[in-house]
Amino acid sequence: MTRENKFAILANLLLVMLMSASISQTLYTSLFMTHTFSLTIFLAVIPFTLLFFAMFRNRLSSIISLIVTVALLIAGASTIIFKTGLENIIFWCNRYSIWFVDLTNGFKDISVPLFFNATIISIAFLITLFVFIFTIKIYNFYVTTILFFSIFFMQLQLKVEGSKYSFVLFIFSFMLYYFFLILQRRSREKTYDAGNRLKYLVYLLPVCMIVMVLTISLFPLNQARISLPWLDTKINKTFDRIIDKFSGMDVSSFDYFSFGVTGFGKTDRLGGNLKLNNTRVLDVRTSHPNLYLRATSKVNYDGHRWYDDDVSFTSLGASKEFNDKLNSDAELFYRGLITSNDVSGPIDLEKNDYFENSTAEVKLVNMETKSLFLPSKTYRLKFPATQQVSSDTQQMLSTKVLQNKGFSYSIEYISPNLGNKKLIDMLRKSHNGSETGMTGNMETGRVHLSTAERVKSLDSIEAREIPASAVPAQAASIYTKYTQLPDTITPRVRNLAEDLTKDLDNNYDKAKAIETYLSRNYPYTLVPGNPPRSKDFVDYFLFEGKKGYCTYYASAMTVLLRCIDIPARYVEGYILPPDTKEGVYQVTNQQAHSWVEVYFNDYGWIPFEPTSPFVANLYADRTISATVSSEMLDTSYEEYMEMMNRYRNQSASIGFDTDYSVPEEEGIDKPLLILIISASFMGVIILVLLVLIALNYFRFYKLQRKIKKSDPTTAMLFAYSYILKALKHLGVNIIPGETPSQFGDRVEKHFDIKGFSFNKTSFTVISGYYVKARYSRNSITVQEIEETLKFIDILLELIQEKSGRFKLGFSRYILGRF
Repeated sequence: MTRENKFAILANLLLVMLMSASISQTLYTSLFMTHTFSLTIFLAVIPFTLLFFAMFRNRLSSIISLIVTVALLIAGASTIIFKTGLENIIFWCNRYSIWFVDLTNGFKDISVPLFFNATIISIAFLITLFVFIFTIKIYNFYVTTILFFSIFFMQLQLKVEGSKYSFVLFIFSFMLYYFFLILQRRSREKTYDAGNRLKYLVYLLPVCMIVMVLTISLFPLNQARISLPWLDTKINKTFDRIIDKFSGMDVSSFDYFSFGVTGFGKTDRLGGNLKLNNTRVLDVRTSHPNLYLRATSKVNYDGHRWYDDDVSFTSLGASKEFNDKLNSDAELFYRGLITSNDVSGPIDLEKNDYFENSTAEVKLVNMETKSLFLPSKTYRLKFPATQQVSSDTQQMLSTKVLQNKGFSYSIEYISPNLGNKKLIDMLRKSHNGSETGMTGNMETGRVHLSTAERVKSLDSIEAREIPASAVPAQAASIYTKYTQLPDTITPRVRNLAEDLTKDLDNNYDKAKAIETYLSRNYPYTLVPGNPPRSKDFVDYFLFEGKKGYCTYYASAMTVLLRCIDIPARYVEGYILPPDTKEGVYQVTNQQAHSWVEVYFNDYGWIPFEPTSPFVANLYADRTISATVSSEMLDTSYEEYMEMMNRYRNQSASIGFDTDYSVPEEEGIDKPLLILIISASFMGVIILVLLVLIALNYFRFYKLQRKIKKSDPTTAMLFAYSYILKALKHLGVNIIPGETPSQFGDRVEKHFDIKGFSFNKTSFTVISGYYVKARYSRNSITVQEIEETLKFIDILLELIQEKSGRFKLGFSRYILGRF
């Protein structure tokens, strides 16, 4: 691109505009989650391209532009601070940062026009600057190609919004860009004419248009992308490894389990789109398909995440088998049953319908962890070899050392029949607060579990006396700990909890009412978008986002229960897949799950399932259907949705909720700030133009002084060089092989400068002076220099008459051509 003429420049500028518009539009669609074209982008790209062309015309203009830009930014910032105050500036910057972070996290909000338009213009500015530099100033086909195709690849891989039409426009401009690469290589040839660039562009346009039309016709834009399974698998695995590496987390190796290490999420922060991870992590052998294996529970909620402020552990000792003090929850549940007024005498474990005494074997696959995955009411734990086991403050168990692939253990546990009406009636009668309902065998002030009340299957619950006073003390502690909430909980969340339960008189029915409300009214999706940082997570889910996956449901139910003083906790772990292979459930990270446990004073922690597709699984009720968001109808989730259907194991109809209102914040009415910023933007443009005019005028004035003060011969060379630049504006150049005298005669014959000046001067005479200065031994006189300066003034008048005052001024004082 070294031999540019006006045709080459026009072609280059057109290419910059096309490519900048397509990439800016692509980023716009991803940020604002829309497929519509933004007219603002196209209107912004054009003046930005022309501005950069003027600023970076040559090295001097680039340096001056940089200095002027910095000065203007300082002056503009000072003016704004002076007019509005530093506190207001900080306030608005903070609001914009929150707005932009929410935007990049998937929270679509265009209710602030100032932020919205400023972001679009900034995108157009930066992209146009980049394209201009690597297209006109430093032509580099490979840098531009790799970077821009990477943008579309990231869109595809991260499953973010993208405009297919902007991609087609990019392909169109990319084809032109590639053909210009060929021209750039040809420009090194002696026979190459830079003027052919525009002609080449004209010939290429129909070819590019035909390719685009064929592409759109053969591959409609609403059609799923072409998929090569083996290639997709390799790309996805490579991409996952890169993401895991840069996130500092290995999904297959971690000390203690959390939802973030399963591939379903990357941080402990709640919410965001999920990318399915099908890594096989556990093999479980059991007869209960609705088994929930918990590994962690969090107590505290801060509006954006669940966390524990007490991470201490209590050692349970080292052994191959654990039963005593393993988990008081199983004992509490059993004790609640036998002391209930509805149960008289020992429970026949073989015939009772309150619970089942069950066993399971768990084996680690593609996982390294200390966490143990156990049902909530586990009462016996066996290892092949001696292990040291610890319990955290939530009675979640772990080993002292990191366990590797192949590590296994067996468990025995109580599996409550949560659909049993008699058990439900018992839970309804569970007392609130620190009261206790254990009155069956408390004449002596102690609860005694005799040997007759136990059978072999529960011989881990040893006969021992427990002080009755310890029970209410423990309950009081639980009610205090598991009903705490942060100040971020909004009044409308508390009001919703009250409205849902106002006609109910027991904790069980209240919990079921909230569970049913969430599972029936909020569609399930893996791509809900990231919640805004400026809002409480639960509030946003309940009233604005209104769709999500398990962490959304579980967090919402836990908070709603705590709002009405029912102790509840957020639990994470794995559920089992719907199918087995040779009697073994092969658990993958797709089965990572979170749910809710509610504390009932006489029975301990009871699980609840508010997540729509999994309700039927927990309660083994095939009549329960699920509510699923329309995003899950995408073909990329076909396998996952089949798994959801197998969980229900029936042909119940699925309700798809396609209504999704975009959350809106109140717009910020700040006319003064908008006016100041708009005026500043226009002021910057005007000031840049004024500076360019002043600089170019000063350059011409400096040239005149140089001509007058230099020796006549040198002065003549300076003057003739300027005259050639001015004539170039009229489209006249010296033809290769043409002598200055011949060129002077041709110009004079074409423009009749002698007649225009009323015989005062002619270009033929001036050309003679140049030949004399360049090749003759005779010196140029001062009078000849003065005549040449007068010729320059006459030539400028001629150019003004031929091209117009505006075009002359633009070329001289804005573009600085002569």
